[in-house]
Amino acid sequence: MRNKFILVTVLMLALLVTAGCGGGSDLKRQANLSPEGVIRTFFAAAKNDRMSEAALYVSPTSVGDMQTVLKFVTGQTNASIKKSNLLSVKIVAQQGDYAAALATLQTEQNSLAVAFKPVGLEKIDGEWYIVDSDQIFRQAKYRVLAQLLSGI
Repeated sequence: MRNKFILVTVLMLALLVTAGCGGGSDLKRQANLSPEGVIRTFFAAAKNDRMSEAALYVSPTSVGDMQTVLKFVTGQTNASIKKSNLLSVKIVAQQGDYAAALATLQTEQNSLAVAFKPVGLEKIDGEWYIVDSDQIFRQAKYRVLAQLLSGI
């Protein structure tokens, strides 16, 4: 009888812990995006102040500093990104698991102000992710990506 009580108690605790841990975010990364698609999806999420969603498209090594990535990709903070538009994204070089893209941004709505931003991407487990530019030029593992971006 005592063993049944202990077993039921353990099962109830496990159920409560599992239920308590499951109430997290419903965010899911859109799979199988091209490098251009990753940049567009990242920008759209950031523009709409969905930074947790935007973070899904940033490499695990860069996600700790989303503001740096956002500033690099857009040239803006998340406060001013709402006023800008992503006009185009073009892959200019790709080698293995690395790609270099050029993003063209209209920096102010109803303005002719345009900025060109090089963006580095890395393919991890078959999916493309944006890499922070500081890491690209600092870490040896990104040497190929640094060379691709320096050609832009």
